[in-house]
Amino acid sequence: MRWWVAAVGVAAALQVVGASRILFLSPISSKSHKNFYMGIINALADRGHQITLLTPYKASRVKENVQEVVLPNMDMANVISNFNIFTGNKMVGPLQLAVDAPYLCADALGDPQTQNLLKEEFDLVIMSMFFSDCFLSFVHQLKIPYAFAVPAGLFGPFAGFGGSITFPSFAHNPLFTFKTPYSFTERIILSLSSLLSDVVFDYFVSHQMESICHQRGLCPEDMPSFSVIRQNSSLTLATAIKTLEVPAEPSVPTTIYCGGIHCHPSNPLPKDLEDWVAGAGEDGFIFFSLGSAVIPSQMPEEHRKTLLQVFGSLKQRVLWKWDKDTMDDLPPNVRLGKWLPQQDILGHPKMRLFITHGGLLSTLESMYHGVPVLGIPVFGDQQTNMFVVEKDGWGKVLHWEDLTPETLKAKMFEVINDESLRKEAQWRSVLMKDQPQRPEDIAVYWVEYVMRHHGAPHLVSPVRSMPWYQLYNVDVWATIIVVLLLLLYVSFRVFKAVCRWLFCGKKKQKHD
Repeated sequence: MRWWVAAVGVAAALQVVGASRILFLSPISSKSHKNFYMGIINALADRGHQITLLTPYKASRVKENVQEVVLPNMDMANVISNFNIFTGNKMVGPLQLAVDAPYLCADALGDPQTQNLLKEEFDLVIMSMFFSDCFLSFVHQLKIPYAFAVPAGLFGPFAGFGGSITFPSFAHNPLFTFKTPYSFTERIILSLSSLLSDVVFDYFVSHQMESICHQRGLCPEDMPSFSVIRQNSSLTLATAIKTLEVPAEPSVPTTIYCGGIHCHPSNPLPKDLEDWVAGAGEDGFIFFSLGSAVIPSQMPEEHRKTLLQVFGSLKQRVLWKWDKDTMDDLPPNVRLGKWLPQQDILGHPKMRLFITHGGLLSTLESMYHGVPVLGIPVFGDQQTNMFVVEKDGWGKVLHWEDLTPETLKAKMFEVINDESLRKEAQWRSVLMKDQPQRPEDIAVYWVEYVMRHHGAPHLVSPVRSMPWYQLYNVDVWATIIVVLLLLLYVSFRVFKAVCRWLFCGKKKQKHD
């Protein structure tokens, strides 16, 4: 009888979950981030959930049970366009973004459209971990479970926010191109870098966000600090693939790996594009894209001319993602497109080479379709993404400062003609798809699990609330070392006293 009652209870819980309303907060993001988020959202919508998405970008179409609240002023392309990302230090842009983020977040939070969402009822909040800390005020005011979504890899402070542990002694750090096992010097650099990034995010970006949030009256006075609210997150949905994580790292149960959730088999190209591709014959075509966060027309003119010179000299056709309708001196074998169906292109049989900026989602899409790449990274983690691709043997890297007609053409044909690169890319595609569950099924299961179990607090690791010195037993080992030193000191003093007594005793006897 008991098992029957329990079964009825579970069935009832599942029935309730099927009618849930979910608020997805992604106020500051790039279009590529939204691709990852939409993989989660569409999977939840297919299960019958009602999703409200706060986003800078309006989709051309969404499912019937997905509502978008659009904040166009938060478009990351507008923010990044102010950075000199094609030249100079590749970290200047991300650092400037960290400085601007507290004000951007407060602007998004204070928007009337955003504030109106507080009048609605939801069962769960899913919140982007990308510079969105001020929206923890929503979690506090709605009093419902919430989860994080990580669009740019689970590393550094992002891992800590989700309750995972990272070890700089062997963990991958996207800001450096060190190879494991790390040397002593590299471990010093990585440890200091990890400490610095934690300090910057915890005590500068997040603290500044919290301060501005209170100053503008957007955070209630009775609200706990962001660091306290963060400790109560139920899940972290990460755009990573556990079986392809190098080096393999430990993770807590609340870290859900659903990398590639936005990937899908290629569909037929639009007729006009398919006709153009078919016209390439056996030589095929090359696809060049700098992603969605970079405005390609802002590249230095010498780079544009170098690319045109090389592309125009090829027997292959070149499909170039460009933000304008026309370009001066465009060769007849080059076609421009403001928007292009990237995954349908990557899966096309006439595809010969993908030249990419090296963003994480583009890298995952290349891997999914088994396409070797030539990476020309622009800023942020793109350089390290492409370093890893080259190290793993399914692509090559060319830096903008080394871009000449000779180097570009040599790198392109090195990738096109090296069969080992293509085989490695195809093998990684097999590994990526060889999973016990599809990433969308994993994400949906755990999101519904959290709602069924009222936030699933039983899954939360104590790691997230432990001070670092307790987590690594620094206080324990310090105590043990002190006790041992005291014992050694006392033993030494006793030994010294005994020796003195024995020596003095013998000396006295001899004197007598």
